[in-house]
Amino acid sequence: MGIQQANIDDSALIKGILDGQTELFRLLAERYAERLLRMVRRLVPSKEDAEEVTQDALLEAYRSLSRFDRKQSSLQTWLMRIAYHMALKHYRQSKKSVHIADAKQEWLNNMTDDEADEILSDTSTDRLSLLEQAIEQLKSDDKMLLSFYYYDDYSIKEISQITAHDGGYLRSRLQWIRKKLAVTIKALEKNEKR
Repeated sequence: MGIQQANIDDSALIKGILDGQTELFRLLAERYAERLLRMVRRLVPSKEDAEEVTQDALLEAYRSLSRFDRKQSSLQTWLMRIAYHMALKHYRQSKKSVHIADAKQEWLNNMTDDEADEILSDTSTDRLSLLEQAIEQLKSDDKMLLSFYYYDDYSIKEISQITAHDGGYLRSRLQWIRKKLAVTIKALEKNEKR
């Protein structure tokens, strides 16, 4: 691929691919593969599996390119959605369930949003360390949702387009995840005091 083709925008690449210049898909894939792989790695920890899922997602994107509608979302969001769903499928096929202990479940059911916010707003070194531990205990799809919203700064609308969940569900899920993190921090602190 020459410099001239590297400057082709996504719309022109898509048009060329759909017009039979299938070799242009390699350029399109090169533009987005690294971003997709980073996102997939959040659900698929194995590098080899993540690379395979990313390749499968790009292949699916190639097969479905005629259905891409730029009025619905950006190409990046559309590709992320495909990769997200493939990574989630892979994760669900290989996941091991993590269950919350009964005491933690009771705390989770009874914790108010204000209590959760108070625990999570403490940025002391000890609390930040516990927060990292709590995040590691989350299911991979919850970690990814947190990452999309808090680290990648995606809007609820963009996350909705990627995950195919409506905004109300996502807001509720994010709040539930915040409570779960707060409860896990509380449990970790209690265990440290023993």
